[in-house]
Amino acid sequence: MKGFKYILIILAALLAILVFSCSTKSSHSEADDDTDDDAQTDDDAAADDDTLPDDYVAPWPQSNVEVADYDESLEPGPLRLKAEAYDAWHERWHRPYYGSSLEVLFTDDTRTEVQVYGGSGDSCIWTGTHLVSQAFRYHITRDPQAKANAITVVHALDGHLHITGRPGFIARYRGPQDPKVMPSNCAEDVDYCHIVNDGPYAGDFWKGDTSRDQYTGWFFGMCTAYDLVDDEDMRDMIRSDVAEVLDELINNGWWIVDIDGEHTGPAPKIIPVQQLNWSLIGYHVTGEERFKEQVQNWIRNDKRSVLEASCINFMNRYAQYYGNNLGHQNFYSLLRLAKVYLSKNDYEFLRTLFDTQQHTFTRLSHNAFYNAIHMSQGKYTPYPGNDEYQFQLKQDLTDFRPAPNYQYAMAPPPSEIDQVSVWLYDLWQQYPILADIFGDVDVQAKNAYRVIYQCSTGFLWQRNPFAISCGATEMPRMVNPGVDYLVAYWMASYHKLLKKDQ
Repeated sequence: MKGFKYILIILAALLAILVFSCSTKSSHSEADDDTDDDAQTDDDAAADDDTLPDDYVAPWPQSNVEVADYDESLEPGPLRLKAEAYDAWHERWHRPYYGSSLEVLFTDDTRTEVQVYGGSGDSCIWTGTHLVSQAFRYHITRDPQAKANAITVVHALDGHLHITGRPGFIARYRGPQDPKVMPSNCAEDVDYCHIVNDGPYAGDFWKGDTSRDQYTGWFFGMCTAYDLVDDEDMRDMIRSDVAEVLDELINNGWWIVDIDGEHTGPAPKIIPVQQLNWSLIGYHVTGEERFKEQVQNWIRNDKRSVLEASCINFMNRYAQYYGNNLGHQNFYSLLRLAKVYLSKNDYEFLRTLFDTQQHTFTRLSHNAFYNAIHMSQGKYTPYPGNDEYQFQLKQDLTDFRPAPNYQYAMAPPPSEIDQVSVWLYDLWQQYPILADIFGDVDVQAKNAYRVIYQCSTGFLWQRNPFAISCGATEMPRMVNPGVDYLVAYWMASYHKLLKKDQ
């Protein structure tokens, strides 16, 4: 037991060193960036940071939307054609019933008849992420199908919220009591699966015990659709729903509370950087002073160390890699809105925080989604003709398999091993309790694999690209929704990192 205490002390010291080094780097980078940005007058609504209060937030409303000057007259290139195929596949098979995203298990390899739907436990985050892709797609193409998709999905996410019967509490999934999607043991699993037999949702069921990752996708989708889809009824729904969710979270001290009045089991606490982002989203879509006050609380200089601590991501390189997806989704909306609502100083602090503590080992790791977020919101400077970010963005989307995204077997080729992962793996074997604290650790490659060698999964960008082995077997009748390709492609296109003919 004494040895275990020493191990925890070592880990705590390691994390302290990481925090100190990131904080030091953050301060240095921010000083450099302030010099560069003094000549820029369009970073936000602030004219001079020296005259602004510490908790400055620009007057409502502000806007940060790309100018819609896309050349849609071009013939579609291979990346656009792949996106169109994934969009068509998703519209046909992956949003049954009310519009939430699901996996599909077909009866056979011809993929013409559905046997059962899967992935409902994580449907909320991927439904929100799909909504983002359709909002981008509509802004670029003005395709009425993309607009119809977005409106349908907003209604689906509204259903996730209101079927629970508890104000402000979002379900993981809402669907009909159809055996193709409702678990056969739903009636017995009363803590997670709930059957509704009366009221406006009679005949449906829903899954609860919702974690903050599901909320992350919900806010990501609602915020993006609000800005890019011109339908006032939909926007009114988003305003009302976002306010309802935020009011409940704030009243509960930023804990997710289930219908029994208790905190949900997995990840119920909303961390500081999420509190800041979701409050800023709330202020952006409603203009309500109470949400502005939450933003002001977190942008004070004396809160920066807390925000930094909440963004430590060292262990997400080796365990619970999906946390990187949550962080990137969160920072995309936060940085996009911070640019127009916060002072230059606060905006640059957050951008540096993203650059030094979130988008670190994931940089140029064959992840087109994170790459597009970095290129559009982070500290990225284009280098025409020799841009490794642009090259890898195109390479990763090109390597991504065409629709349908069925479950494939993969054995990544041998690679140089990351020795830190070996050390951690051995340590985890010696002290199994560490897996309960940080999650499982496996031996990993030193460098990320290209997309063509990465493991099959429902959302590729949250799967560890350093994994040296894959567990999935070849199963052509098991098909993933393809939201991963769609959100990366349409985000890159929205931010003009790609053209239609590429």
